[in-house]
Amino acid sequence: MAEVNRYCLLFLLFVSTIVALPFNVISPFLKEVAAALPGEKPVPGDSPVSICDSDQAQILSLTSLVISPNPPVRNANLTISALGVLDKTIEDGAYVEVDVRYGYIKLLHQIFDICEEIQQVNMTCPIEKGEHDITKEVEIPNEVPPGKYVVYARAYTKDDEFIACITGTVEFPIQNGIFGF
Repeated sequence: MAEVNRYCLLFLLFVSTIVALPFNVISPFLKEVAAALPGEKPVPGDSPVSICDSDQAQILSLTSLVISPNPPVRNANLTISALGVLDKTIEDGAYVEVDVRYGYIKLLHQIFDICEEIQQVNMTCPIEKGEHDITKEVEIPNEVPPGKYVVYARAYTKDDEFIACITGTVEFPIQNGIFGF
């Protein structure tokens, strides 16, 4: 399950920086965003993802995010297609702060080095300014426990400039027994 959590978190890096990153767990957390909070706006496309802190200037503008199937399904492949524009080049030292909650319980708070993580998909920093079009497919494990998950990712440059804030919520129902096994 720890390996699954790692790949899930890396998905948020992918969305936050509009570069392909490996993931497996955050993807199931992205079914539908709960009632929009002030400063949240949905990302265009067939996506459960919202831009948080949208009233603040962000370096990344997500123009489209499509997740298929939507909502994600246990024990199935998930395809994510994202299109976005970076207003500035992202250089070494950029990072993303990720929070994952299961209901009211905080499961994880971790900071990832964006440039270190994108090496796993044969990309390197700097990530040039301009338009980026990424497609990634991952498997959603059957072992994802039932419940409501909320993910927040806030990405920053090496100089602490705000790259983006992304949030998503998904609820996995109980299936075929307690945990769907």
